[in-house]
Amino acid sequence: MLAMPVLAAESLDSDTPEVGFLGRTMNSAESTRDEWSGRWIDFAEGVDYYFTSENSPPDYKNESYVKLQMRQTWEERGQIQTDLRVKAKFDLPNTQRRAKLFFSSDEYTENSLEERVRSNSTGERFRRRESVSGLEITPDDEWNKWKRSARVGIKLRVPLVTFGRYRLRRPMDKWGEWEPEFTQEIWYFSDRGWGETSEFEMQRRLGSNFGLRYFTVLEFEDQNDFFENVHVLSLSQNLSERSALEYRVGSVFSTEFSTQMTAYFVGTSYSYKLYEDWIFFTAGPEVFFPKIDDWNAEASFTIKLDVYFSE
Repeated sequence: MLAMPVLAAESLDSDTPEVGFLGRTMNSAESTRDEWSGRWIDFAEGVDYYFTSENSPPDYKNESYVKLQMRQTWEERGQIQTDLRVKAKFDLPNTQRRAKLFFSSDEYTENSLEERVRSNSTGERFRRRESVSGLEITPDDEWNKWKRSARVGIKLRVPLVTFGRYRLRRPMDKWGEWEPEFTQEIWYFSDRGWGETSEFEMQRRLGSNFGLRYFTVLEFEDQNDFFENVHVLSLSQNLSERSALEYRVGSVFSTEFSTQMTAYFVGTSYSYKLYEDWIFFTAGPEVFFPKIDDWNAEASFTIKLDVYFSE
Protein backbone atom coordinates (compact mmCIF):
# COMPACT_ATOMS: atom_id res chain seq x y z
CA MET A 1 0.00 0.00 0.00
CA LEU A 2 2.88 2.36 0.74
CA ALA A 3 4.59 1.59 -2.53
CA MET A 4 1.57 2.32 -4.73
CA PRO A 5 1.24 6.08 -4.01
CA VAL A 6 5.00 6.59 -4.17
CA LEU A 7 5.31 4.80 -7.49
CA ALA A 8 2.32 6.73 -8.79
CA ALA A 9 3.93 10.03 -7.86
CA GLU A 10 7.25 9.00 -9.41
CA SER A 11 5.47 8.17 -12.66
CA LEU A 12 3.93 11.63 -12.68
CA ASP A 13 7.34 13.24 -12.17
CA SER A 14 9.06 11.26 -14.88
CA ASP A 15 10.12 12.79 -18.19
CA THR A 16 8.46 10.15 -20.36
CA PRO A 17 6.24 11.76 -23.01
CA GLU A 18 3.34 9.34 -22.50
CA VAL A 19 1.92 9.73 -19.04
CA GLY A 20 -0.58 6.93 -19.43
CA PHE A 21 -3.95 6.31 -17.80
CA LEU A 22 -2.87 7.36 -14.29
CA GLY A 23 -1.39 10.60 -15.55
CA ARG A 24 -4.51 11.46 -17.58
CA THR A 25 -6.64 10.71 -14.54
CA MET A 26 -4.56 13.01 -12.35
CA ASN A 27 -4.59 15.76 -14.98
CA SER A 28 -8.38 15.52 -15.14
CA ALA A 29 -8.57 15.58 -11.32
CA GLU A 30 -6.31 18.63 -11.25
CA SER A 31 -8.54 20.47 -13.72
CA THR A 32 -11.58 19.67 -11.58
CA ARG A 33 -9.73 20.73 -8.45
CA ASP A 34 -8.66 24.04 -10.03
CA GLU A 35 -12.23 24.72 -11.14
CA TRP A 36 -13.65 24.01 -7.67
CA SER A 37 -10.90 26.07 -6.02
CA GLY A 38 -11.64 28.99 -8.34
CA ARG A 39 -15.32 28.84 -7.52
CA TRP A 40 -14.53 28.74 -3.79
CA ILE A 41 -12.27 31.81 -4.05
CA ASP A 42 -14.83 33.65 -6.18
CA PHE A 43 -17.55 32.90 -3.65
CA ALA A 44 -15.36 34.12 -0.76
CA GLU A 45 -14.52 37.32 -2.61
CA GLY A 46 -18.20 37.80 -3.37
CA VAL A 47 -19.08 37.49 0.34
CA ASP A 48 -16.26 39.92 1.16
CA TYR A 49 -17.56 42.44 -1.39
CA TYR A 50 -21.09 42.09 0.00
CA PHE A 51 -19.92 43.17 3.47
CA THR A 52 -17.41 45.85 2.43
CA SER A 53 -18.36 46.98 -1.12
CA GLU A 54 -14.64 46.81 -1.97
CA ASN A 55 -12.66 44.55 -4.28
CA SER A 56 -9.60 42.72 -2.99
CA PRO A 57 -6.23 44.43 -3.61
CA PRO A 58 -4.71 43.39 -7.00
CA ASP A 59 -1.71 41.66 -5.39
CA TYR A 60 -3.67 40.00 -2.58
CA LYS A 61 -3.69 36.19 -2.39
CA ASN A 62 -6.97 35.02 -0.95
CA GLU A 63 -6.39 32.43 1.80
CA SER A 64 -9.77 30.71 1.49
CA TYR A 65 -9.48 26.92 1.36
CA VAL A 66 -11.23 23.58 1.74
CA LYS A 67 -9.35 20.65 3.24
CA LEU A 68 -10.49 17.03 2.96
CA GLN A 69 -8.78 14.43 5.12
CA MET A 70 -8.99 10.64 5.27
CA ARG A 71 -7.12 8.83 8.02
CA GLN A 72 -7.19 5.12 8.75
CA THR A 73 -5.53 3.14 11.54
CA TRP A 74 -4.99 -0.61 11.81
CA GLU A 75 -4.62 -1.64 15.45
CA GLU A 76 -2.77 -4.66 16.77
CA ARG A 77 -5.95 -6.21 18.15
CA GLY A 78 -7.58 -6.23 14.72
CA GLN A 79 -9.67 -3.07 14.98
CA ILE A 80 -9.75 -0.55 12.12
CA GLN A 81 -10.52 3.11 12.81
CA THR A 82 -11.32 5.58 10.03
CA ASP A 83 -11.54 9.38 10.20
CA LEU A 84 -13.23 11.44 7.48
CA ARG A 85 -13.05 15.18 8.01
CA VAL A 86 -13.60 18.43 6.15
CA LYS A 87 -12.52 21.94 7.06
CA ALA A 88 -13.18 25.16 5.20
CA LYS A 89 -12.39 28.84 5.58
CA PHE A 90 -13.54 32.00 3.76
CA ASP A 91 -10.98 34.78 3.76
CA LEU A 92 -12.55 38.26 3.98
CA PRO A 93 -9.55 40.60 3.52
CA ASN A 94 -11.42 43.91 3.34
CA THR A 95 -13.20 43.61 6.66
CA GLN A 96 -11.82 45.96 9.28
CA ARG A 97 -10.28 43.27 11.46
CA ARG A 98 -9.39 40.57 8.91
CA ALA A 99 -12.38 38.32 9.52
CA LYS A 100 -12.75 34.78 8.20
CA LEU A 101 -15.78 32.52 8.06
CA PHE A 102 -14.96 28.90 8.95
CA PHE A 103 -16.53 25.46 8.99
CA SER A 104 -15.19 22.24 10.49
CA SER A 105 -16.75 18.78 10.60
CA ASP A 106 -15.18 18.27 14.03
CA GLU A 107 -14.06 20.50 16.88
CA TYR A 108 -10.65 19.41 18.14
CA THR A 109 -11.39 20.16 21.81
CA GLU A 110 -14.03 17.40 21.73
CA ASN A 111 -11.16 14.89 21.74
CA SER A 112 -8.84 14.35 24.67
CA LEU A 113 -5.41 15.95 24.68
CA GLU A 114 -3.83 12.52 24.27
CA GLU A 115 -5.85 11.80 21.11
CA ARG A 116 -4.96 15.15 19.59
CA VAL A 117 -1.19 14.79 19.88
CA ARG A 118 -1.08 11.23 18.54
CA SER A 119 -1.33 10.41 14.84
CA ASN A 120 -3.89 7.61 15.23
CA SER A 121 -7.45 7.73 13.95
CA THR A 122 -10.23 8.05 16.50
CA GLY A 123 -13.17 6.89 14.37
CA GLU A 124 -14.44 10.42 13.71
CA ARG A 125 -16.82 10.66 10.75
CA PHE A 126 -18.82 13.52 9.31
CA ARG A 127 -21.23 14.19 12.16
CA ARG A 128 -23.59 17.13 11.86
CA ARG A 129 -23.94 17.30 15.65
CA GLU A 130 -20.19 17.85 16.03
CA SER A 131 -19.77 20.23 13.06
CA VAL A 132 -19.01 23.83 13.93
CA SER A 133 -19.29 27.07 11.98
CA GLY A 134 -18.67 30.69 12.80
CA LEU A 135 -16.50 33.80 12.47
CA GLU A 136 -12.77 34.14 13.16
CA ILE A 137 -11.19 37.58 13.68
CA THR A 138 -7.42 38.01 13.37
CA PRO A 139 -6.19 41.62 13.71
CA ASP A 140 -3.11 42.53 11.67
CA ASP A 141 -1.58 44.60 14.47
CA GLU A 142 0.09 43.02 17.48
CA TRP A 143 -0.62 43.68 21.15
CA ASN A 144 2.69 43.98 23.03
CA LYS A 145 4.25 41.40 20.66
CA TRP A 146 1.27 39.07 21.04
CA LYS A 147 -0.62 37.89 17.95
CA ARG A 148 -4.34 37.57 18.64
CA SER A 149 -7.32 35.76 17.20
CA ALA A 150 -10.87 35.12 18.36
CA ARG A 151 -13.56 32.68 17.23
CA VAL A 152 -17.27 32.70 17.89
CA GLY A 153 -19.70 30.22 16.43
CA ILE A 154 -22.22 27.44 16.88
CA LYS A 155 -22.44 23.69 16.70
CA LEU A 156 -24.85 22.66 13.98
CA ARG A 157 -27.20 20.71 16.22
CA VAL A 158 -30.55 21.03 17.98
CA PRO A 159 -30.54 22.71 20.41
CA LEU A 160 -27.76 24.96 19.12
CA VAL A 161 -24.53 25.05 21.13
CA THR A 162 -22.65 28.35 21.13
CA PHE A 163 -18.92 28.61 21.70
CA GLY A 164 -16.10 31.12 21.79
CA ARG A 165 -12.32 30.95 21.81
CA TYR A 166 -9.66 33.59 22.35
CA ARG A 167 -6.04 32.85 21.43
CA LEU A 168 -2.80 34.67 22.17
CA ARG A 169 0.43 33.60 20.47
CA ARG A 170 3.90 35.02 20.94
CA PRO A 171 7.09 34.00 19.12
CA MET A 172 9.91 34.69 21.60
CA ASP A 173 13.51 35.75 21.19
CA LYS A 174 15.89 32.93 20.32
CA TRP A 175 17.44 30.89 23.10
CA GLY A 176 20.75 30.21 21.38
CA GLU A 177 19.82 27.95 18.45
CA TRP A 178 16.31 27.33 19.78
CA GLU A 179 13.23 29.24 18.56
CA PRO A 180 10.59 29.24 21.33
CA GLU A 181 6.92 30.15 21.05
CA PHE A 182 4.09 30.32 23.58
CA THR A 183 0.36 29.99 22.86
CA GLN A 184 -2.51 30.55 25.28
CA GLU A 185 -6.18 29.74 24.60
CA ILE A 186 -9.30 30.28 26.66
CA TRP A 187 -12.50 28.71 25.37
CA TYR A 188 -16.13 28.23 26.32
CA PHE A 189 -18.90 25.88 25.12
CA SER A 190 -22.42 26.39 26.37
CA ASP A 191 -22.88 22.61 26.86
CA ARG A 192 -19.50 21.97 28.51
CA GLY A 193 -18.39 25.11 30.26
CA TRP A 194 -14.98 26.75 29.99
CA GLY A 195 -11.43 25.53 29.68
CA GLU A 196 -7.92 26.69 28.88
CA THR A 197 -5.02 25.33 26.84
CA SER A 198 -1.40 26.44 27.25
CA GLU A 199 1.28 25.34 24.79
CA PHE A 200 5.01 25.94 24.76
CA GLU A 201 7.12 24.92 21.74
CA MET A 202 10.81 25.03 20.88
CA GLN A 203 12.49 24.03 17.65
CA ARG A 204 15.92 24.26 16.07
CA ARG A 205 17.72 23.23 12.92
CA LEU A 206 20.32 20.46 13.00
CA GLY A 207 22.29 20.93 9.81
CA SER A 208 20.52 21.29 6.47
CA ASN A 209 18.26 18.21 6.61
CA PHE A 210 17.32 17.72 10.26
CA GLY A 211 15.16 19.61 12.73
CA LEU A 212 14.47 19.05 16.43
CA ARG A 213 11.17 20.05 18.04
CA TYR A 214 9.88 19.88 21.60
CA PHE A 215 6.46 20.94 22.77
CA THR A 216 4.39 20.58 25.90
CA VAL A 217 0.67 21.25 26.33
CA LEU A 218 -1.21 21.82 29.60
CA GLU A 219 -5.01 21.78 29.46
CA PHE A 220 -7.73 22.29 32.05
CA GLU A 221 -11.47 21.79 31.55
CA ASP A 222 -13.73 23.04 34.31
CA GLN A 223 -16.23 20.18 34.11
CA ASN A 224 -13.43 17.61 34.58
CA ASP A 225 -11.68 19.56 37.35
CA PHE A 226 -8.20 18.20 36.57
CA PHE A 227 -5.23 18.99 34.32
CA GLU A 228 -3.95 17.01 31.34
CA ASN A 229 -0.37 17.43 30.21
CA VAL A 230 1.66 16.02 27.30
CA HIS A 231 5.32 16.27 26.30
CA VAL A 232 6.49 15.38 22.79
CA LEU A 233 10.01 15.38 21.34
CA SER A 234 10.39 14.84 17.60
CA LEU A 235 13.23 14.70 15.09
CA SER A 236 12.40 15.45 11.45
CA GLN A 237 14.54 14.54 8.44
CA ASN A 238 14.11 15.93 4.93
CA LEU A 239 14.69 13.13 2.44
CA SER A 240 13.99 15.22 -0.67
CA GLU A 241 11.90 18.18 -1.76
CA ARG A 242 8.85 15.92 -1.70
CA SER A 243 9.39 13.57 1.23
CA ALA A 244 10.35 13.62 4.91
CA LEU A 245 10.61 11.35 7.96
CA GLU A 246 9.70 12.17 11.55
CA TYR A 247 10.65 10.24 14.68
CA ARG A 248 8.81 11.10 17.90
CA VAL A 249 8.46 10.08 21.52
CA GLY A 250 5.85 11.42 23.92
CA SER A 251 4.41 11.09 27.42
CA VAL A 252 0.97 11.84 28.87
CA PHE A 253 0.26 13.03 32.42
CA SER A 254 -2.94 13.65 34.39
CA THR A 255 -3.91 15.06 37.81
CA GLU A 256 -7.29 13.28 37.88
CA PHE A 257 -6.40 11.20 40.93
CA SER A 258 -2.85 12.31 41.56
CA THR A 259 -0.15 13.79 39.35
CA GLN A 260 1.14 10.79 37.42
CA MET A 261 2.14 9.56 34.00
CA THR A 262 -0.77 7.76 32.34
CA ALA A 263 0.85 6.69 29.05
CA TYR A 264 3.84 7.10 26.75
CA PHE A 265 4.34 6.39 23.07
CA VAL A 266 6.95 6.18 20.31
CA GLY A 267 6.35 6.43 16.59
CA THR A 268 7.57 7.49 13.19
CA SER A 269 5.90 8.80 10.04
CA TYR A 270 6.79 9.12 6.39
CA SER A 271 5.30 12.10 4.52
CA TYR A 272 5.17 12.48 0.76
CA LYS A 273 3.90 15.27 -1.48
CA LEU A 274 1.90 12.99 -3.71
CA TYR A 275 0.88 15.49 -6.35
CA GLU A 276 2.06 19.10 -6.61
CA ASP A 277 0.95 21.20 -3.62
CA TRP A 278 -2.49 19.80 -2.99
CA ILE A 279 -2.35 16.04 -2.34
CA PHE A 280 -0.24 14.80 0.60
CA PHE A 281 0.25 11.26 1.86
CA THR A 282 1.51 10.24 5.33
CA ALA A 283 2.06 6.78 6.80
CA GLY A 284 3.69 5.43 9.92
CA PRO A 285 3.66 2.98 12.84
CA GLU A 286 3.22 3.84 16.51
CA VAL A 287 3.54 1.92 19.77
CA PHE A 288 1.45 3.13 22.72
CA PHE A 289 1.99 2.11 26.36
CA PRO A 290 -1.01 2.94 28.64
CA LYS A 291 -0.75 2.63 32.39
CA ILE A 292 -4.34 1.41 32.61
CA ASP A 293 -3.22 -1.74 30.72
CA ASP A 294 -0.11 -2.30 32.89
CA TRP A 295 2.09 -0.55 30.29
CA ASN A 296 1.53 -3.31 27.73
CA ALA A 297 2.44 -2.25 24.19
CA GLU A 298 -0.36 -1.44 21.72
CA ALA A 299 1.00 -1.29 18.17
CA SER A 300 -0.80 0.45 15.31
CA PHE A 301 -0.23 1.65 11.76
CA THR A 302 -1.84 4.79 10.29
CA ILE A 303 -2.14 6.24 6.80
CA LYS A 304 -3.43 9.74 6.05
CA LEU A 305 -4.41 11.49 2.83
CA ASP A 306 -4.92 15.27 2.73
CA VAL A 307 -6.44 17.07 -0.27
CA TYR A 308 -6.48 20.89 -0.44
CA PHE A 309 -8.65 23.16 -2.56
CA SER A 310 -7.15 26.66 -2.49
CA GLU A 311 -5.67 29.39 -4.66
